[in-house]
Order: sequence, then C-alpha cells, then structure tokens
Amino acid sequence: MAGSASTLSALRRLVSERFPQAPRAVADLLPSGVAAVDDAVGGLPRQALTELVGAAPSGGSALFIGQLLHVTRRAGGRVALIDGGDAFDPASYPPDDMRHLVWLRCRTWADALPLADLFARDANLDLVVLDLRMAAKNVLRRIPAATWYRLHRAVKPTHLALVVVTPWALVPSAQLRLALESSHGLAAQRERRPRLAAGLPVARQRQRISADLAS
Repeated sequence: MAGSASTLSALRRLVSERFPQAPRAVADLLPSGVAAVDDAVGGLPRQALTELVGAAPSGGSALFIGQLLHVTRRAGGRVALIDGGDAFDPASYPPDDMRHLVWLRCRTWADALPLADLFARDANLDLVVLDLRMAAKNVLRRIPAATWYRLHRAVKPTHLALVVVTPWALVPSAQLRLALESSHGLAAQRERRPRLAAGLPVARQRQRISADLAS
C-alpha cells in the first residue's frame, strides 16, 4: 500500500510540473467534436461522469477518443487517458494531438480505478478518460457501485469532464450515457479518419444533465 501511495503521489507531481495550472474560461460542457453529441447535447458535462458504451464490435470507441484528443488539443486543454487494457496506440493519431496528453498504461485492471480516482480530482485537467473496453466481464462485474459514486463525487468540485468507456452499460452514476451501437463495415476503411470520427452515430441512452445545459 505504501508503494502504491508513493507512486500516485509521484504521478500527481509529474502532472502538475508538466501542466502548471492556468486560468481558463468557465464552461459547463466540453465539446466532443462528434456532431451527434454536440448538436443534441452540446458536449460532455463537466463536473460529471459520462459513460461511452462500445456496444458494437468496431463501433468507433477509438475514433471517439481520438476526436476528444483532437478537440481538446485545439482548445488548449489537458487530458489524462487511463488505459486499462494497454490498448491505446498513439502512433495511429496525429502527433500534435498527443502533446497535451498524459497516457497512463495500466499493468492490471486493478490499477485503473485508483488512478481514475486520483486524476478525477486534478484541477490541471479538462478531461479524464478511463478506458475499460477490453476488461473481462467478470472483472467489471466485481466493481462495486460505490466505486462509481465515489468517482462522481470526486469530479464534482472540479471543472473537468470524466469519460468512462465500457463494453456495456455499467456505470450507475453516469449523468450522460452514450452508446455506439453500429459496427463499421469494410467500406469505412476507405473513409478519412477525421470524417468517420466527426460523423459517428452516437445514441443517447441516458441524460441527467439539465435542459439548460443541453440547449
């Protein structure tokens, strides 16, 4: 336990040194860069937890994450990606979209949630993504509901958006739940990646953010 605590403390120092806190405009929604989300909802709610359900194989979860990285980079934001399955491939994205990213590669699934709890409290960040797409069902089913509500409480005093990417609807404290329900066919391989990402067919399964924010 002592070793884990010292490691988390060192990660916090690393983030604060790399990304010193700067003043920023107050906003309640973080644009996602995906038209189906931004047109309908306005973006991802800050101070809240959004669940992105990758319900379909090749449904576009990686494209969605890539679009978030692109949009936050253009806006001058800072992002932490907690890669629960060590599945993120930075080489498949434009190098400039990686410059604002803290990429946390987890050795085990047990490492991912404590890191999410730590970074969800970080005032230097605009977005935290917890990627659990590759986790086995028996691993995800063992996560207590209290864990998700603790994450929700952790992010409320901040100004960041927390996105949890899951293989099925899992997070009871999600204020917004989005789902990628359609698989991309072979023809999608001929499309340019930015166009595919911006046009992802994202469905809303739950929306608890206020109508004022979504308008």
